[in-house]
Amino acid sequence: MKKIILLFLLFFSIAKFSFAFSKMEGGDCKSCHKITKEEATKILNQLDPNIKVEKIGYSEVSGVFELFVKDNKSKMGIVYLDFSKKYLIIGNVIDIAGKKSLTESALEEQRQIDVSKISVKDALIMGNKNGTKKVYVFSDPECPYCFKLHQELEKLIKEDKQLLVYIILFGLDIHPNAQWKSESIICKSKENMEEAIKMLENSYEGKEIQKINCGKNYADSNKKQANSFGISGTPAIVLPNGKVISGYRTKDDLKKMLNSK
Repeated sequence: MKKIILLFLLFFSIAKFSFAFSKMEGGDCKSCHKITKEEATKILNQLDPNIKVEKIGYSEVSGVFELFVKDNKSKMGIVYLDFSKKYLIIGNVIDIAGKKSLTESALEEQRQIDVSKISVKDALIMGNKNGTKKVYVFSDPECPYCFKLHQELEKLIKEDKQLLVYIILFGLDIHPNAQWKSESIICKSKENMEEAIKMLENSYEGKEIQKINCGKNYADSNKKQANSFGISGTPAIVLPNGKVISGYRTKDDLKKMLNSK
């Protein structure tokens, strides 16, 4: 994706783009301006032949199509094409009043995983082992926001006795010690789940943990699994309906998500 990002930034830097579509009839005439997935893909392929448009919508910004795209690694992203179909934008559209990224919100709405395909054989378990509400958390033992989420999950588990949380551990590349820590914690979980959870919490808090080598590649397998679902950052939450939520959420946020259809 790096190649296409650089190309998109180049287009974004063209000064005349800023008002190109504002001069068109009405500026926001959705009924007059249409584009198919095939046409949009053909336009983007002029820049990168590996890009395919999966879905098309209209951006909150007047005169702009919102294109959901995938590359050859099946990674989903959003780019924007103006109604003249000449100019492309990449980046986050920010709702200033709402103080949120409309781009991230749109992506989040589209992200869905078939939970039956999630392997939990090497996951840590919190909550009710026989619980009917299953939540999957992809986490890194050195990730500060993973720790914040972990604390919120603990609160929610106390309130919801049907909640079962699977923690799928792996190390992000930006945390050089996280991979062996993940492996050590998973190895411990095979002997004692309670002690493994305590190891994870100690790691979150920056405390030293025992280095355990059980001759397996649990953390590597978890990392490959996460990447296969398009998950490359932590924390990432997968709800029972398969919806993927990126980043930290409060207990109340999580409760609303679990109770929504």
